[in-house]
Parts: sequence; structure tokens; C-alpha cells
Amino acid sequence: MLKHGGWDFFLAKGQTRVGLVLIHEIFGFDDYIKSVANQLSKNGHWVAAVDIYRGKRPTTLEEGFKVRESLSKDEILDALGNGLKLLKEQIGNNARIGTMGFCMGGGFALLGACNLEFDFCIDYYGMTQSVDEVAGLKGPVQLMLGGEDERINPWAFQNFLPAAMKYKKRVDLHFYPNSRHAFHRPGWEGHNPDAAMDAWAKTLLFLRAFDPEESRHYEILG
Repeated sequence: MLKHGGWDFFLAKGQTRVGLVLIHEIFGFDDYIKSVANQLSKNGHWVAAVDIYRGKRPTTLEEGFKVRESLSKDEILDALGNGLKLLKEQIGNNARIGTMGFCMGGGFALLGACNLEFDFCIDYYGMTQSVDEVAGLKGPVQLMLGGEDERINPWAFQNFLPAAMKYKKRVDLHFYPNSRHAFHRPGWEGHNPDAAMDAWAKTLLFLRAFDPEESRHYEILG
């Protein structure tokens, strides 16, 4: 782990000029989020995965909710902002840096993209509290949803997408029928391998558009 601005980061090095500040799920920093970082790195992208719980490892959802609720908005943005600075230092000029997260981490990723100078956001089934913050987005959002996700889908279709339309923001939406919340996570009872594989392929394609070397072949829509 690498410390930056008082936060611990797992840094996975890449070869492109695309970087991601990656945020874990509600159970804290674990092997799953490390595996995501390493897979992104194998595809050429830099990753700074932040331990936003500062070493705490909840063993139940109730404990996880308590830790999450103890975090202030300022703390979350400070963690993501330090990840942004770390990746800019590592990548150098022409870096294109976004946020990415799953569940709670997806919501934090979107929060960061709405309030800080990130180029894009990848949100796997995470939500924010104040959708009007969408006005602050600097780049597109890729949003992954499971069709059986009874908590996130109403927020996405009734709150987030209308806000994106209101503020004229681009959303790359992928909706997977017969998939539950956290369908990407291996080992969980709701894991859907087909949906996870398809979503991952679409994420990698989404990221290619931000690589300056690839941008000659892919048009980035505003």
C-alpha cells in the first residue's frame, strides 16, 4: 500500500495514460477490489484503489453501514482527490483520469466525478444522495444496472437519468435482466457470470476512448 495525503492506496501500474481511482464495496478494501485493479492494470490502465475505511474490515452489512455513515462528504472527496493527484504524478502529462466503484464505491465514484476534476466515471450499481450534483460532471458516466436491483433501479430511472437529461450529461447505460445487485462480484450468491463478463467487456471498451493513442480511432462524444 502507498500512502498519499493521509490515505492508503493500492497502486496498480499501467502503460496507457488512462487512470482510475477505484473505490471498494461496503465490506471494505479486500481481495476482490485488488483483483479488479490488477485486471485493469493488465489491460494497460493505471489504478489507485483507495482504502476509504482506513483499515476497518466490517464482517456484517450492519457494521459496514455504520462505517460508511461515519464518513463525511469532505472525507470521501479528500480521499478521491488524493487519488487523482497520485495518478497525475504517476502518469504525467495528458493523463485522463476517472473514478470507478461497485455498490457503495460506485456511489462514491459518482460523487467524486460530480465534485472534482475527473474525466469520466464508471459506476457499477451505486447511487448518490443529491442528484443535482450531476450538474458538476466533467465527462460521461458509464452506469451498470442489474434488472432485479430493487434499490438502485428506482433511483437510476426516477432520479439520476432525469437529472442527466436536465443538465445535458452523457450516460452510457447498460441494463442486465435477471441480474441482482452486485452481479459482478464472484463468490456472491447473486453473481451472474454472463452479465459480469459482458459488463466488463463494455467497461474496457469505454476506457479505450480515453487513451490518447486510441482516440485517433474512437470519437469521444461530449
